[in-house]
Amino acid sequence: MLTGRLTQSSPSTSSSLDASPALNAPPRSASASTSRVGGPDPASTAVSDLIEGQQAYVSGNIDASVEQLQRAVDANPNDPRALNDLGQVLVRTGRAREATAYLDKVVSLKPNSWTYQFNRARAYAQLEEWGQAIDGYRAAARLFPDDYATQYNLAKALQAAGNIGDALAAYEKAIELAPGQPDFQLSYGLALETAKRPQDAAAAYRRYLELEPNSPQAEKVKAHLTALEKAT
Repeated sequence: MLTGRLTQSSPSTSSSLDASPALNAPPRSASASTSRVGGPDPASTAVSDLIEGQQAYVSGNIDASVEQLQRAVDANPNDPRALNDLGQVLVRTGRAREATAYLDKVVSLKPNSWTYQFNRARAYAQLEEWGQAIDGYRAAARLFPDDYATQYNLAKALQAAGNIGDALAAYEKAIELAPGQPDFQLSYGLALETAKRPQDAAAAYRRYLELEPNSPQAEKVKAHLTALEKAT
């Protein structure tokens, strides 16, 4: 029996690689325009709400951020930036179910945006709705095949769904794109063990230790690797 159970970040959490850590910021000058026929221009008001929502998020005022971004969406329901930013804030604060309505809509408006496809997939991964997450990550991968974050998150979602064969292929693509990422090797090793390939898994764990010899999990990985080598 193997010792020192290894763990990896769940694809349902915010620890999955993020497509766009910062919210989309429109030009600040856009918020200064007003209608020439008296009163604020509704479009500029929506942009102002969007900017204020982004600023509130950066400052840590999540409630104000959600409120301002919701105003931006209400003022311009088809603005992809506002829909995406509101969805992202909701996902990052554990409200993925609410977020999906906005992220579904932004993808329907802009289906060829890698960022929007990725962010929608990430919301469904947080909900552990693997079919939707996998479809979204695959769409994102078609749009940006050389993005390692997309390939890695796709691999994790496929593994969580039990599709180990496709998961291994996606891990291998992610590693090809970013060979210096230690977590990729750890996740790949766990998937290889599930696929009953212990020798290949051991090689992945050795590579992980080469890349991250002082990680919090290093001793556990070493113990697991020793047990795995003895068993084979």
